[in-house]
Amino acid sequence: MKGGGDGLALRYLRLLLAPAQARGCDTEELLRRCHLTPAQLDNPSHVVTLVQFARALRGMQRALRDEMMGLATRPVRVGTFLLVARQMLRCANLGEAMRLGCSLYRLVLDDFAPRLRVEGDTATLEIVDLTPPDRYRATGHLVLLYGAIGLMSWMVQRPIALREVTLPVSYPDLAPADTLFEAPLRRGTPSRIAFDARWLEARLVADMQGLKIFILHWPLRRVAPYSEDVPLALQVRRCLRRWDIAQLPGLNALAATMGQTAKVLRRRLHEEGQSYRAIVDSLRRDTAMRLLNQPQLSVAEVGYRLGFSEPSAFHRAFKRATGMTPLAYRRLRTGPALS
Repeated sequence: MKGGGDGLALRYLRLLLAPAQARGCDTEELLRRCHLTPAQLDNPSHVVTLVQFARALRGMQRALRDEMMGLATRPVRVGTFLLVARQMLRCANLGEAMRLGCSLYRLVLDDFAPRLRVEGDTATLEIVDLTPPDRYRATGHLVLLYGAIGLMSWMVQRPIALREVTLPVSYPDLAPADTLFEAPLRRGTPSRIAFDARWLEARLVADMQGLKIFILHWPLRRVAPYSEDVPLALQVRRCLRRWDIAQLPGLNALAATMGQTAKVLRRRLHEEGQSYRAIVDSLRRDTAMRLLNQPQLSVAEVGYRLGFSEPSAFHRAFKRATGMTPLAYRRLRTGPALS
């Protein structure tokens, strides 16, 4: 299961919630409030959506009043990451931002600290232990490194590929880190992620409004929310395919799942000559055509599946999009069928 896309396997969420559970927190109730069923909770491989995962982490952070969710000896006040990221976004390039971020986090973490190193063409972000490791130390390293590569990619609006990931021998095999980071994993110390040092010269995209949306999904999102290699309209369409066609989200909700503000998403779509409404309409049209090619479905049933409460509303919408009624399209494609 890849990280940062549709979601993450439940085993990763349980790994992050283990310290809170050890402190007596009712993590099962928290998971149920995230709309996870008993059958899903019994399956470690069940894919928890990005929204569910982030909601569970925010709930635990609030319950413990600790942004690190019990993974460090001293609680880190909720909101610290946002404050640090805001300061980092004021820097000229990624290298300057990473050095500032490491310095600021050394002020709030007593057990371990981040450090940026450069050797030749390879840069590494290391997590150095300052106190003897406890049973959850490896998970703490994982959270910092995964959150860091997510923030780094987001700040430059490009996915930063990792060359290698190093985690302690104590990191559990039940939640494969190489799959999570999409990079080769080795065991050892210090924990670190290695990447091309040229990224340190990359200029930052200072989207202060979008930062709050990104924080809502931390530490999940590793891939940058916008890639110039793929048209944004296609990215939006791919995201919409994950939703029930009868309950597609509004622009604000869709933008939030992509790590952007609605204003930025609307502007970027406009630059491509697209609009959110046009993408939604085309997706519904294509789905309607596909369903109408299934003769076992009545036209009324097709309209219902698309979210239309009245057949007449579906008829008008389909004719506006295609120039013909649903029944006329069906007869053209499949011959006479149920109406």
